[in-house]
Amino acid sequence: MNSLEFIVRIEFVDRPGLGYDIFQRFEANNVDKVTMEVTQWQEMMIKFRCSTQKESEVLIQDLLTVPGVVSVKIAEHMPYEERALELNTILNLVSEGIVAINIKHQITHINDVAAQIFHTTREKALGQNAELLFDANPPIFDTLKTGIPYSLKEREIQRNNHVIHFLTSGVPIVNGKGQIIGGVMTIKDFRQVEEILSKVERKSQSSPFDQIIYQSSRMKDLIETAKTVARGTSTILLRGESGTGKELFARAIHAESPRSRLAFIPINCAALPDTLLESELFGYEEGSFTGATKGGKKGFFEQAHGGTLFLDEIGEISPPVQVRLLRVLQEGTIRRIGASKEIPVDVRIIAATHRNLEEMIKQGQFREDLYYRLNVIPLQIPSLRERPEDIPLIAQALTRKIVKKLGKTEMYLTKDSLDLLTAQKWPGNVRQLENLLERIINLNINLEIQPSSFYEWVDSTLGDRQQKTSENTPDHIIIPMSNPLSPLKEIVAQVERQVLLKVLATHRSSRQAGKVLGVSNTTILNKINSYGIKNLEGSEKQP
Repeated sequence: MNSLEFIVRIEFVDRPGLGYDIFQRFEANNVDKVTMEVTQWQEMMIKFRCSTQKESEVLIQDLLTVPGVVSVKIAEHMPYEERALELNTILNLVSEGIVAINIKHQITHINDVAAQIFHTTREKALGQNAELLFDANPPIFDTLKTGIPYSLKEREIQRNNHVIHFLTSGVPIVNGKGQIIGGVMTIKDFRQVEEILSKVERKSQSSPFDQIIYQSSRMKDLIETAKTVARGTSTILLRGESGTGKELFARAIHAESPRSRLAFIPINCAALPDTLLESELFGYEEGSFTGATKGGKKGFFEQAHGGTLFLDEIGEISPPVQVRLLRVLQEGTIRRIGASKEIPVDVRIIAATHRNLEEMIKQGQFREDLYYRLNVIPLQIPSLRERPEDIPLIAQALTRKIVKKLGKTEMYLTKDSLDLLTAQKWPGNVRQLENLLERIINLNINLEIQPSSFYEWVDSTLGDRQQKTSENTPDHIIIPMSNPLSPLKEIVAQVERQVLLKVLATHRSSRQAGKVLGVSNTTILNKINSYGIKNLEGSEKQP
């Protein structure tokens, strides 16, 4: 009959002879003790074997009658088994391979990573001679003899038709008497080392400006200038329409600068009323106004000490705040609201605006002396319509970003869609483009994003502006985007008619026009008749 194994946890109050009395109860019940361990919490753990569950219950009741025994409970694991489980868990959490051997060169511990590197299993490796795993004379053997650790030794071996290339480090295991009783090795797969080196190299080569997507020469020149001025401390004024990415530029400049390890604090000057903006920028003393925080509060200038303060929408600040800001730029000190002393600050200012500051100066809305303090290094960020060759790259990058954000399957813009987006004027720039793409992607259920999606959901304001900016321009085709939209067939017909008129204006025969447009002479004649085009000189039939 097979024996059953049980573990009991015996809580006790220590006394002489207690252990002997407990063991006698095991003998009296004819139960075989397997192992025992006493913990530091006055507990005795005993693993034993018996024939039936009933026999274990009788033994437990008998143990409870021993003087000094407080409780007897069944346990799942012995303490040494729990320690082994904890050790294995820790070893398997490490990203490196770990192997321990004893003085006889037998493997006593190996984690899953090491087993995977050497194309074996933990079960096969345990108890095996280390030479069978590492080939002859592994460096850990010298450590067992000398007690001298080693570090990052490169090895290449063959095992089970696999070439294993790795780095290994090793240390001796020493007991309380200073005797070497084993050794521990760490193993790092060389492919993992190469991957880490590659990541470090890529990181060292990358620039904060890499987040800015472009291919146009104008943007290339601008970014080279921004990288150069980032290394200095002079005040920078970013100019450009709304949605052109002024804060993205400001963050990149800060990240490229010697101040990158310290604070970058952005503040939108248009988002706060004057009184709140002033207290946020300069801070305040306790009791300076009703509701002031006890102990006062540091302003953004103090918080950004050593770093960069980004003042977005600088053209929106009021004259009183302009005066205080001018003083900071001139003196390098600030004074908290309600305070009498000046506090020195070392802050680089990057300001941004879409406003015409020069016109505001003429109208008395912006201080000229502050303008010159801010305009030390002006950087003009072009709008999307000034760099249309960047639109396809930006649109594709935004599509990937939005698809990931929404948790959708992969989508991509067709060439026709990219051409359509490139032809738009984008008064709201990248922000408008991103909003439109997010709207389309939310509603799209196909892999491809076709131009028809944009005809249905494009902003009517975009269409209106597009029409205004494109009328009477010979190089543009007007896409009629009225609100409400006309049927698609009518929109296509109007665009097709414009194309015919423009081609026929320079190619006087239907045969030449057909060759340019890739259709037959008959098709051109049918279209001319269908759209009421009178003759090949571009004049129209009268209705």
